[in-house]
Amino acid sequence: MTIYSLLTALLVCLLLYLIVRSFNERFAVFVTIGGTLLVLIFICSQLSSVFLFANKLSERIGVESKYFKVILKGLSICYISEFAVGFCKDCGQSNWADKVEMACRCVLLVLAIPLFEDFLSIVLRLLE
Repeated sequence: MTIYSLLTALLVCLLLYLIVRSFNERFAVFVTIGGTLLVLIFICSQLSSVFLFANKLSERIGVESKYFKVILKGLSICYISEFAVGFCKDCGQSNWADKVEMACRCVLLVLAIPLFEDFLSIVLRLLE
């Protein structure tokens, strides 16, 4: 899917949303969900090349791939959480958006624990 086909599909979703909303607001949410899924599928298909590039780069530099994996997972969580928070706010659920944001921050913290452990072990080795 190219960016042009994505934008065309989103414009169709937007027009469909406006038409459906004028008749029944409850069904308009489903059109929003469909447009959101289109964007999410597009993003996931584009990110695969970024992951392949990061793996090749880590092999070339000689850095352990687990560090790149953690960084890419963290970036992915940030993008997905921003996407989910925006979707919750669009649906008028700012309370849910706050909960999603807090949950994603906790997941990032748990994801970073191995990096903190490695960092502390390096610092301790330097101090010895």
